[in-house]
Amino acid sequence: MKESVDASARTLLFDAGPLVAAIDRFDEHHGWAKRTLPKLRGRALTCEPCVTEALHLLENGPRAIAALRGFLERMEIVPVLPTEFARVFDELETFAPAMDLADGCLVNLQRRIPASIIVTTDHRDFATYRVPFVSPIGVFTR
Repeated sequence: MKESVDASARTLLFDAGPLVAAIDRFDEHHGWAKRTLPKLRGRALTCEPCVTEALHLLENGPRAIAALRGFLERMEIVPVLPTEFARVFDELETFAPAMDLADGCLVNLQRRIPASIIVTTDHRDFATYRVPFVSPIGVFTR
């Protein structure tokens, strides 16, 4: 584990958790998100399943939707399933039942994009996927 992440040359792959935490002041990771996310530099990506998960966790509240839209307008939303369906489902089968579709798509993106790191609040699951990630607990590399 490293203490910090130098993301200036990295691609940041955003899970739903940090997006929700940045928006929802009652989220347990809100303080971490407010302190950490503004410091991260790099190309920011997410995928459609993460957007869906974030909207669900934010309960589709109008203010939350507007805030999420603001975050997403500064990111690239990458379609994963049209071209990587088999690989994503291979990951899901390997890590079932812990891995959901959003995690599978992010892990697939991380394996495809050199020097990328996943930004998540889900330390427990991402620690099992053997990919680099940053979470409220720290920065973890392979």
